[in-house]
Amino acid sequence: MTNIFSRDELEKAARARRLDPCEPLAAYRYATTIDAEAFLAQIDQAQLSGKGGANFPSARKMRLFHQQAAPRKYLVVNGGEHEPGSAKDDWLLLHHPDTVIEGALCVAHALGATHILVAVNEGRAATVAAVREAAAAIAIAGRLFPGIEVVLVPDEYVVGEETALLQAVAGQVAKPVRRPPYPIESGHQGMPTLVHNVETLAHVPYLLLLGAEAYRGLGAPGQGVTLCTFGEEFVHAGVRLVPVGIDLNSLLYGYGGGLKSGQAIRAVQPGGPASGFLPADRFDVAFDSASLRAAGSSLGCAAITAYAASDDLVAAARQRAAFFASASCEQCPQCRMQTQMLLAIVRQLESGKANARTLQQIPVIVKANAGKAICGLIDMPVAPIQSLIHYFKGDIDARMR
Repeated sequence: MTNIFSRDELEKAARARRLDPCEPLAAYRYATTIDAEAFLAQIDQAQLSGKGGANFPSARKMRLFHQQAAPRKYLVVNGGEHEPGSAKDDWLLLHHPDTVIEGALCVAHALGATHILVAVNEGRAATVAAVREAAAAIAIAGRLFPGIEVVLVPDEYVVGEETALLQAVAGQVAKPVRRPPYPIESGHQGMPTLVHNVETLAHVPYLLLLGAEAYRGLGAPGQGVTLCTFGEEFVHAGVRLVPVGIDLNSLLYGYGGGLKSGQAIRAVQPGGPASGFLPADRFDVAFDSASLRAAGSSLGCAAITAYAASDDLVAAARQRAAFFASASCEQCPQCRMQTQMLLAIVRQLESGKANARTLQQIPVIVKANAGKAICGLIDMPVAPIQSLIHYFKGDIDARMR
């Protein structure tokens, strides 16, 4: 698969636009020749969506930001990457920070952002250094902004939520903020603020230079590409660029190489710890947001965990539930209650103390707390637990009393 983030590939794409590939910031130079509507049309036609987990259409979010009028407008690059198992954003910031920043410059110019803030996990010293060096080099080469500010944020899961991220960027305690107003209307310092994931912005230079149709053509069928993080259990562990829309079987065995143990893959969580477990007989499902959602899972941040027959799926679900219970910032009583109650139920199941009535409590708890929390963490443990019950009845029955 073509590494669309490398300077070599960006230079090839620049030639396709009849731009000088040796000129620095070719994608940005091209972006300055088109207006906001033309820019948004290309993002829309490329079907670029957020790569942080929500998969919200990027063009819609960008358009809302562009419509805001204010003396200052902020573009915040979310590079904290607090999702367990995900390494793609750190990989980009460490190895291709110039591409990420050039993507941010393209977006900022097109949509009228006056400031760019790059939020980086404070626990990753090498990444912080790489981003600062790239930002300084680009600022000197392009003389584009008074400065691209690199901001360190805490290594806490909740910081991935955009309003909590903005609190952290402002030096406040990182906790989600109730909406409205939304950050696009009133975010950093009360000004319109667009928050985009690192990977989302890294795709922008390539799709601008190559064109939306050619970019989509990298996927199957015509859905572009995305970075995945394959867990350590895979032969090809680590970050790999994958066509969106291929079936799970091709993803797991073709790109992931199967399990190092040589065992068959019995189940997979394709989108991080909040995604549902899917069994081997559903590996014909396409690796895209809509198809995975329909199957009871999600694309999420594309952090892929695979399980063999020797793995305990109930224990895996308990580990996921325990993580989310501990990750709650606890400002919402409903979130604290739901995550702790779901964890207690899975623990009962794991220890052989649950019965049918125990599991029947799950939808009751979820319904009672629907819409009552500030952010989405409250529901993060739900899909893994519900998919386990739905697809792996034998595992459940074996633990029931």
